[in-house]
Amino acid sequence: MAENLISKLVPHQGCVITRTDEGIEIAGSAMNWVRSAAIAPFVCRAPFAFRVVGKTDSTNLRMHWHRGELIFNWECSVRELRVHDPATAKQHGLEDKGFITTNEWHEISWEIRVDSMRVVVDGEVRFETEGDYSGIESAPSVGPCFGSTVSVREFSITPLV
Repeated sequence: MAENLISKLVPHQGCVITRTDEGIEIAGSAMNWVRSAAIAPFVCRAPFAFRVVGKTDSTNLRMHWHRGELIFNWECSVRELRVHDPATAKQHGLEDKGFITTNEWHEISWEIRVDSMRVVVDGEVRFETEGDYSGIESAPSVGPCFGSTVSVREFSITPLV
C-alpha cells in the first residue's frame, strides 16, 4: 500500500491545514477566491496514480497537477465534473459526473499515464482521455475554493506500470 502523505503536505496560496482525528481539513485563510491547496513536497512524473480519500462540506473539492485540475461539486454546476488537461489546459465539462455527496468520504483516483489519463471515483470511471503527459513534472495538490472546506483522510502517489 502507498504511503499516506497527509502529514507531509505543504500549505500553498493562503491554505490553512488543520489536523483532525480523521486526517486534515484544508481551507483558505482569508480570500474565498484564492485557490488554496495542500501540495505534495515533491514532483511526480507519469505514469502514476494520485489518490485522495476526501470530502467537501459544500462545493469545490479540487485536485491539481501541472496545468491540470479536477473539480468536484463545482460552484457553477455541482453535478458537472470539470477536468482541465494537465498538458494542454483544455477544459472538459461532463454533465452528471462531478457530484460527490457532501460530508461523506469518497475515494478519488487520478491515473495519469504517459499517453492517457482517467478519473475514478468510488470505483466508477468518470472520465478517460488520451494525451501526451510524458514530459511533465509537477507537484500534485488538493484543496478547496470559494469558501468550501475540504477534508482529507488519505493522499497518496503510486507508480503505475
